[in-house]
Amino acid sequence: MIEYVGAGKEDVSRPLLELSYMSCAEILNRLEIEDASNFDGIEVSMMSDDIDADTASVLLRFCAGMPSLGALRLIHCDLGSGTECEQKIFELIAERVVRESEKAFAEKVKRDSSKEKDFAQAAAKRRQGEAGRDAANERLAAIDVELATLEKQKLLTPWYCLFNEMKIASCNALHLLDLSGCDLHVTGLVSLTSVLLDIEHRFEGAKVSSLTLDGNDLTDIAMGALASYVKLSKKIEVLSLRNVGITEQGVSELVAGLVSNRSLKLLDLRSNGLVAIDTARAAVSGVQRFNSSVHILLC
Repeated sequence: MIEYVGAGKEDVSRPLLELSYMSCAEILNRLEIEDASNFDGIEVSMMSDDIDADTASVLLRFCAGMPSLGALRLIHCDLGSGTECEQKIFELIAERVVRESEKAFAEKVKRDSSKEKDFAQAAAKRRQGEAGRDAANERLAAIDVELATLEKQKLLTPWYCLFNEMKIASCNALHLLDLSGCDLHVTGLVSLTSVLLDIEHRFEGAKVSSLTLDGNDLTDIAMGALASYVKLSKKIEVLSLRNVGITEQGVSELVAGLVSNRSLKLLDLRSNGLVAIDTARAAVSGVQRFNSSVHILLC
């Protein structure tokens, strides 16, 4: 398990409040009788039901009452929807980008038809552009309808409940967030990184400097979002991605985001058995010519 390595911030003299194997109701009851000043964090593992917005809100408020910056560890708590909702949203958003590009190309074809000197060719080109535009618009409308339905479903997912409560909290109190083995998908990860960057830009409150995502089946498709996150973040110091199903392609994409990052001290990519180590090491070596301050663990 990776700990925060910032100077002096993980000198913990108080324990984590242990709330494992409990239901949301049991967690809420326990937090009512506990004194936040006695703890430096909360550990919840193997929840017996899905976390909801109320439970997430109370957990975050409890952390805000701790005497120092808090740690929240949700370990092997299923934050996924249990459906294909997240994957479908990811696929539809990606397809929407393609259809918008096709629409733009079709409109260009139609505009360029006016440059043709031959009337028949100009008319054919105009019809081609109009047909392409109409087909793209029809598919875009269908995508938007499906996404609207999936967005309603997304609002009920545990990961959305947690990340949304982090977003709307008046003042973040967490410096360490551990979401190991929480069945996160790239769709949830995009939401999480957006929230973390938003927290960084706030004038008040703590910034999350240690993020653990071990054991989530993120695969290479999630590395683009994480690369963007580390590229933009000025506060993240520890990022742990052990056993997340990536290959050397994902490693290369992720570490490319480190070129301009100056805060990250440790990137843990161990236990990713699909990675071709020699290729990954070559990518890491290339990036560390520009950023030698980060320590990257591959095996």
